[in-house]
Amino acid sequence: MRARIATLVVTSMIAGCGATFNGVGLQVKSSIAENESGYTYIPIDPFKVETILTEGCGPAAKDTTEKLLSSLPDNAVRMLVEQFDKSGAVTYGASKASVKDGSYRVTVDYINADTISIRVRITKFMQPKAGDPSPVPVNLYGIEPDNVTPGSETYKVERLDSAQAVLDSGVLSIPIYVGVGLRVSSYVHALEGNANISGIGVIGAEAEANRLRGSLIVQTLGVNGKSVAAALPIQSELNRTTAQNAIVAVGSIKALLYAPETIASPRVVGMYLPFPGSKGLVNAIISELSKQPPEWKRHCPLISKA
Repeated sequence: MRARIATLVVTSMIAGCGATFNGVGLQVKSSIAENESGYTYIPIDPFKVETILTEGCGPAAKDTTEKLLSSLPDNAVRMLVEQFDKSGAVTYGASKASVKDGSYRVTVDYINADTISIRVRITKFMQPKAGDPSPVPVNLYGIEPDNVTPGSETYKVERLDSAQAVLDSGVLSIPIYVGVGLRVSSYVHALEGNANISGIGVIGAEAEANRLRGSLIVQTLGVNGKSVAAALPIQSELNRTTAQNAIVAVGSIKALLYAPETIASPRVVGMYLPFPGSKGLVNAIISELSKQPPEWKRHCPLISKA
């Protein structure tokens, strides 16, 4: 019964994150921040963290998955739609309908996580239209000047010590999500305009109707074990059935998180972009973060046995 309830809950969320049921999936609703400023959650291919055990955690050798999960205070289901243009540039944000011949990636994450903050200095450069061809620094937040080439931006990201005092408009604190979870993502190419891309289940139905084509990926984030591996589906194509199988698999694995045989290891699973940015900026931040595993100070609350 517990597994079935978990499956139903995750199914309703992954079919389309929102509040209004449309008969196929749930309609996507973006946050106020995404609508007004472009701030958005960015899923990251998981990489390791340096865990710092605080008082009360005990030796890591005696750790269990249940104890680890008790140290991760937040649960969330997050969705991101990325739109790729012909030049390879990416825009982030929620979307309900596609443009003909448009390429998209739709990612839905279930994460059990804690949030840490990493301080970085970000410098934005752009190519001048005339004169010296060397890139010039421009305002990170402001409107691009007229004398630079649109779309030529590159970024330099430097990681700073958390205790280092810096008075610089380019210094930001980037929220990083550390934990475990599950991810379903689909790369799609729209064959018709207005194809519905508001959820994984909806995408499967649209692919079956030949309105789009694409691929489907189901992966775990810091979660492993014999039962977990057995629950992962093997996909051969994107259609209504494989999309539903992916949703059911995520629900099944979610129910296994507290099973004694499940192995869980904290990973960096995502970040929150604190201002509108491009794929180049996101890649520069991820590259800088991955050079040295971020430190996660783990707190270990008591587990109630009631």
